[in-house]
Amino acid sequence: METLLLFGTMVGFAVLGIPLVFAILAASVITLLVVRPEMPLVLVTQIFMNGMDQFLLLAIGFFFFAGELMNRGGITRRIVDFASALVGHFKGGLAQVNVVSSLFFSGISGSAVADTAAIGSVMIPSMKRKGYSGAFAAAVTQASSVVGPIIPPSIPMIVYAVLAEQSVGLMFLAGILPGVMIGLCLMSAVALLARRRDFESSPRLPARAIARSGAAAGVALMTPLIIVGGILGGVMTATEAGAIACLYAALTGALYFRELTLRGFYDALVQAAKGTAMILVIVGASSLFAWIVSDLRLSQAIGQAIFALSENPIVFLLLVNGFALLIGLFLDPLAALVILVPLLLPTAIELGISPVQFGIVLVFNLMIGLTTPPVGYLIYLSAHIARERPEHVMRESLPFLAALFVALAVLTVVPAITTFLPTLYAGG
Repeated sequence: METLLLFGTMVGFAVLGIPLVFAILAASVITLLVVRPEMPLVLVTQIFMNGMDQFLLLAIGFFFFAGELMNRGGITRRIVDFASALVGHFKGGLAQVNVVSSLFFSGISGSAVADTAAIGSVMIPSMKRKGYSGAFAAAVTQASSVVGPIIPPSIPMIVYAVLAEQSVGLMFLAGILPGVMIGLCLMSAVALLARRRDFESSPRLPARAIARSGAAAGVALMTPLIIVGGILGGVMTATEAGAIACLYAALTGALYFRELTLRGFYDALVQAAKGTAMILVIVGASSLFAWIVSDLRLSQAIGQAIFALSENPIVFLLLVNGFALLIGLFLDPLAALVILVPLLLPTAIELGISPVQFGIVLVFNLMIGLTTPPVGYLIYLSAHIARERPEHVMRESLPFLAALFVALAVLTVVPAITTFLPTLYAGG
């Protein structure tokens, strides 16, 4: 009865058009009033504020700010130029460049939406000028942007680490190999389509031109090395690494590339503040939601239901995949993490599944939701950039969705892809 009240009220408010984070808060308060009427409401605000009052969460603001500074400091164009030098001579060269550019840029932005906006604004017009349809260009862009929150730094990984009480450094490290594998799956899909549709290719550049392009992009690509290396080396915390990344991004854009202006700095600060505020409210709401889930013992009930079906970890992860993909059709990934982590993680741990693998699989599931209707932010953003109808982009996205599902299946059944680097680091 309590479960029905909590989730039914939340869904009801969401259907009425109330933003999901406020629907979660309202449902939590109503559930407490009914189930725990003796509980003082002042505890609601205390739990909410305690959820946000964590030093680690400062890292989110810094990573947002560093990504915005990089976007405005001339980084995107240089990354695209380097990707073009590397793979532009392949069949379907610009489409391959799009995927590789997203792999590189994901090491800076940590956000799928930022990846789509930055890479799409450069690559989609270029692909259209080369004869690609706008819908195909948008489909490649939005599918490859899914890698953004997998390869470090990653804003969803920080939120998951807070919810699951895991090391941010290990979560970042765990995303590297899965991110590369996802990129290879997408490049394989592009290669198959390029042969079938006889896409263009560019002449291979000489080694000197590739090295020159790589040197320019390498200055930008030092950012993920600073962040991950600093955290894992024990030199700095995730928050301190984010602050250093902001300083590095500002100096690189203003003094080295000379493209970051005072206006760009201000705009980056405003956008980072908006994004950080939104995430902190979600984390605060998640604290209250998680407290209620624990108090009502909902995770134990779900665990018992799953154990009744099977105690096989692979079967559990397949069930999680199906459930998370369904949730991802309708919910923002961060809000979905708020709901799913406290419900499912205890059962995953009890079945012997690594919390690190579970986090990567769960986040990847929810990122796929950004490329599917009806919410699908990336569909509408990429369609807007390409000036195409969203349904056309959806149709062209089907082969890339298939590639993403292949990658998801591999990550589900081969945990070593996710856990190899964290285990190697811990063992060292």
